This record gives sequence, C-alpha cells and structure tokens, in this order.
Amino acid sequence: FCSSQMRKHFNMSLNEAAKKLGICATAIKKVCRKMGIMKWPYQKLKPIERRLAKLRTSVWDTAQGTAMASEVQQEIYYLEAKRAELLHGNDVHVEGIDDA
Repeated sequence: FCSSQMRKHFNMSLNEAAKKLGICATAIKKVCRKMGIMKWPYQKLKPIERRLAKLRTSVWDTAQGTAMASEVQQEIYYLEAKRAELLHGNDVHVEGIDDA
C-alpha cells in the first residue's frame, strides 16, 4: 500500500479502514510505522471535526463583521490547518482539543 491510499482512510477508525482496504488492522499499523506514523490519526481528527462543525454553525449565527465572528474564523483556520497536517500523517498537538 502507498501512503496516499492510507491517507484517504485517516478519517475513519482503524478497523473501518482495515475493512475497506481488505487487510487486518495490524498490517495497517505496520505500514503506518514504516511511513513514520506511530498512531492512527482518527482519534485526533474526530474532536477536530466536531469542533469545526460547531464553529461553522456558530459563525453563521453570530453577526458578520463582529470581533466574535473574526475570532471564530481564526479558530476555524487554525483547526483546518491542524486537520490537514493530520491527514498528511503528521502527529500534531491541537490547543483546546481533548484527544478522544
């Protein structure tokens, strides 16, 4: 398996990805370790996705142009950048998000 095939499945649990790829979870872990990914990123992606969904909803609920909307937009950009890093296989720490 190549890294791009693995990355397409980072947004699902390890067991779901294993089923989709037709291999066992242990094999996926071995491939990931060879790629330098020590832990399957789904557990870090899940809370980021939840927070992004809440923020995207709240940005429309707040008045456009206010300082609050600007802060929300900045947090969205920050979380999207961290999400992109995780999807590339980089292990990152995200401030204000608890790992599930």
